[in-house]
Amino acid sequence: MLTLLLTFTLCLFGALFPLFLWIVDREKLGINIHRFVLSLALSAATGGILLTFSLGLERTLMVAGFVWLISLFAITLFFWRRPWAASWVVTISSMVGTIFIARILEHLINADLISLLVLILGGLILSGSLFAMILGHWYLNVVNLPISLLRSATKSILFFLSLRAVWNVFALFSQSVNANGFEMSLTEFLWTLEGIFLWFGIFFGTLLPLVLSYLALRTVAIHSTQSATGLLYVLVISVLMGDLFYKFYSIQYALFL
Repeated sequence: MLTLLLTFTLCLFGALFPLFLWIVDREKLGINIHRFVLSLALSAATGGILLTFSLGLERTLMVAGFVWLISLFAITLFFWRRPWAASWVVTISSMVGTIFIARILEHLINADLISLLVLILGGLILSGSLFAMILGHWYLNVVNLPISLLRSATKSILFFLSLRAVWNVFALFSQSVNANGFEMSLTEFLWTLEGIFLWFGIFFGTLLPLVLSYLALRTVAIHSTQSATGLLYVLVISVLMGDLFYKFYSIQYALFL
């Protein structure tokens, strides 16, 4: 369980985190944040690939994983000494990583397309939160950095969280759960001993982050980047806690929220 949870978390982060370079790529600013982003994504991807060896996957499934890892390493090496990374090139590697995640997801827990999209949404929320927090630190070191960058990063988090909130409400009244051999609605499951921790996932993974991202956006509006970064710190911790609860229920009960 723990190995599978960490594998999905690291692989999703490694594949989706570099996509947020699109935010800074539009300005063509040589702030070198791409080095940190790509190296962190590469570390996560490497950890995720290494963990897959303990899952006993077929060699054919691992081909996409190695292609992804090699391409991400090559992109990191190529753009390391350049002032910025071309986002469209980075996106190619992210697409390969997403394909690899889809294949192992289908193989291990027999998930469908909607389940994959929900997991990707969760990965985007976690990756976007961390990217916005890191970007907030850049304002302390780089003079005259446009406030529009942090505003765009925070808006993207708020958008993805809003999508998750809508999906959670829809799933609450439409999905059922098989717990201990009994089929029950999600609303019933939430009040059982097995489902009680899902409340923590909803609170820390959706409700609290929505409030924090809105407050961070309002703080960015008055150009208080230091205060916004503090809020984003709390946001990252909250999202990470919620993400772990969500993934636990995805793996244990095939419940994707």
